[in-house]
Amino acid sequence: MATRRTTRDSSAVAFRERYGPAALVTGAAQGIGRAFADALAARGLDVFLLDVKPEPLARAAAEVAEQFGVAATPVVVDLTRRDCLDAVRAAVPTDSIGLVVCNAALGQEGPFLEAELESLHRAIDVACHATVSLLHGFGREMAARGRGGLVVLASGTALQGSPRYANYGATKAFNLVLGESLWYELRDHGVDVLAFVPGPTNTPGLRSTVPGLKEGVAVGPIRLPAETAEAAVRALGRAASASREKDLAARLAARRRRADANAARDWKREAKGEGR
Repeated sequence: MATRRTTRDSSAVAFRERYGPAALVTGAAQGIGRAFADALAARGLDVFLLDVKPEPLARAAAEVAEQFGVAATPVVVDLTRRDCLDAVRAAVPTDSIGLVVCNAALGQEGPFLEAELESLHRAIDVACHATVSLLHGFGREMAARGRGGLVVLASGTALQGSPRYANYGATKAFNLVLGESLWYELRDHGVDVLAFVPGPTNTPGLRSTVPGLKEGVAVGPIRLPAETAEAAVRALGRAASASREKDLAARLAARRRRADANAARDWKREAKGEGR
């Protein structure tokens, strides 16, 4: 496979200065996570790819390094463990991480009461507990340096209740609100935060629920992982939340306008000493 060196134009250099020298991506062995690793490596960032599957993770890291000419390091970690942040810190030079992408999730579909309670808890641990741990740990270091970026993957199911996706949608709603809230809190510290709603994307998880969907094929609203990851990377630093899909982006923008109005009201009250 021929090596495709990273882009060195002014935009890529500026991106690396703000979010480099290295990025950390969870769920990076395949799908959207792997596409994030590609998109960031193409901008000159070294990448630490995190996943629980050793063999596909090692292959993904080797391919990223070969294609983009950057350092790509596989980090095998179980994000359901309560000490996952310690495990990541032990494997990653934390002072080099300027961008964290929390992409890992356990897809779940089906009636809530028919699911095993343990599987519901595992999904919450990966999507919520691990995300909080990584954003808190690395976010503190970025805020101290005065630069960096945090990306959290949400879902269209986060915008309203969805039958058969109750637990999954709830974890994604958590991520959406967490990311949007941190955008407010961390922007004065020089840290860009983005909650991103990807829209239907041709990933292994989606293919398991859509009969006949072939890998590497974009059909109707179902796009490829590279398009989704690229849209998120381009949105970073522009808004609290964004989506690849226009209709979802409009809904997010409406939510943001209401939240901004509420925040402005609260700030005025605090300035007057009125409290809430």
